[in-house]
Amino acid sequence: MMETVEILKRLCEASYEAVPDSETHKAIIEIMTPLSEKITTDNLGNIICTVKSEGKKHVVLSAHADKIGMVVTAIDNATGMLKVAKSGGVDNRTLAASRVKVTGKKEIKGCVTSTPPHLTKGDRTAVPAIEDLYIDCGLTYDEISEIVSPGDRAEYHSPVCELLGGRYTGAYMDNCAGCTAVIKACEKLLKDGTDNKITAIFTTREETGKGGAAASFTALQPDFAFITDVSFGRAPGVPPEMSSPLGSGGMICISPILQKEISDFLIETAEKHGIPYTVEVMGSRTMTDSDVAVTAGRGIKTGLVSVPLTNMHTPVETLDIKDVEAVASILSAAAKEVM
Repeated sequence: MMETVEILKRLCEASYEAVPDSETHKAIIEIMTPLSEKITTDNLGNIICTVKSEGKKHVVLSAHADKIGMVVTAIDNATGMLKVAKSGGVDNRTLAASRVKVTGKKEIKGCVTSTPPHLTKGDRTAVPAIEDLYIDCGLTYDEISEIVSPGDRAEYHSPVCELLGGRYTGAYMDNCAGCTAVIKACEKLLKDGTDNKITAIFTTREETGKGGAAASFTALQPDFAFITDVSFGRAPGVPPEMSSPLGSGGMICISPILQKEISDFLIETAEKHGIPYTVEVMGSRTMTDSDVAVTAGRGIKTGLVSVPLTNMHTPVETLDIKDVEAVASILSAAAKEVM
């Protein structure tokens, strides 16, 4: 089995151009094949992996596999540059001067244009609207029109870089960190054994409305759902009560939309096994797939464990690899022991 960092790096750097043919989906299926009895995809492109087909209780481990990005809306006739719109929660502050990749008939690299400060009129600190930004791929209108069409996807091109102290930075840790944790949890469950039925789901459309989770959890109706995503890592400007330090373990969520008994069970499980964790308290909703899983069909007992992440929704999302492994350990222990 691949090391945690290897899985994370591969998923982060894979393109997410089209479901179900994206590099991200192909990578997940390839990695999960040795861990699964069966793998299917549904009408929305959710990847559904049967890890163990029989057991006392049906437990689903889930993370969303989709990524924020941009969609090409037009090609400028004069310059050959691309106009784009957002796909998910792209932060305008990080777009100008970013490196990107555009997937049309083939993948090409580009950069988001930036007006030189010498020529900027008005407030130089103002964040440009996405409608005022262009992607330059170095081609003329006629040349790029042979490769790219309106509707094609663009996304950050920011490969994973190792920092010091076990930390890594790059684009799309959200939510490749969650996918990596689910994969490693499945590996642990197969190694340690469990009496429960285990399914892993890698959902689509979380960043654009959570439709993938709504469809897959309604169809499967498991007894329990343990979902993982990323949440806010401690950093300057981030309120301490809304964040956890990198390296502090998994963030176990308590929220009015989740069943308190499941959150308490996850905390007890982490403490029982000596797995590092913090408690994350969120009002109302969690802004993750958990919000739709818990109310899907007849309702599902749902818990959320997140990886602390700084610089969310930017090309330099940063995490501590030990936190990904802690989340995997909490998920696997909970899936094994829940009854």
